[in-house]
Amino acid sequence: DIATSSFYPPHHITMGEGGAVYTNQPLLNQLVRSFRDWGRDCWCEPGHDGTCNHRYDGQYGELPMGYDHKYVYSHFGFNLKATDMQAAIGCAQLEKLETFVKLRKEHWNYLRQELADTEEYLLLPESEPNAEPSWFGFLISVKEDAGFTRDEMAGYLEQHNIQTRNLFAGNIIKHPCFDELRENGTGYRVVGELANTDFVMNQTFWIGVYPLMNQAKMDYMVKIMKEFIAQKK
Repeated sequence: DIATSSFYPPHHITMGEGGAVYTNQPLLNQLVRSFRDWGRDCWCEPGHDGTCNHRYDGQYGELPMGYDHKYVYSHFGFNLKATDMQAAIGCAQLEKLETFVKLRKEHWNYLRQELADTEEYLLLPESEPNAEPSWFGFLISVKEDAGFTRDEMAGYLEQHNIQTRNLFAGNIIKHPCFDELRENGTGYRVVGELANTDFVMNQTFWIGVYPLMNQAKMDYMVKIMKEFIAQKK
């Protein structure tokens, strides 16, 4: 019913920040637009007023009768409207999307092929049968018996000007934002031991498959990773 995209700079296409929500359900569309626009009950398009023809004759919550519907809030929402400049950048990026996806796939396939002989130490990504991913990045997990840690390997890459990223939060409930909730034992629940989440938190990181990387940069990434592993054997 709902799909999403993020337009953060390293993603497949960018508008500098922000994202998009897609739906073919009219009710969900109305809800999403409300959350985007402060939680307003009004569904007028920007620059238009009075679409419902009942702007001043409705009763909402405990507001006075006839309160301006344009400023009635039926949800706790956010200010998430994109600017015209962002939209223009997004439209230009869409024209390049097919090429971006092609290059991301090529870069991912090259790294997967060239790093195949490191699988004694690393867990490398695989696509599901009948799937054709447009890869966000190249995800690497250091095996627990590899003889070195994720942080050691990622640190070595960073020292050689190869940027890395953890797989976002890892186990989010380990973060400081949960300190008070953990102490009080309220506000969230956990199902199971979260073993895979903890594994990702401790062992996993990304390297890039950015479309503008050239062959020399790809070769350098492979060289440095294999160089690190060779030093640890």
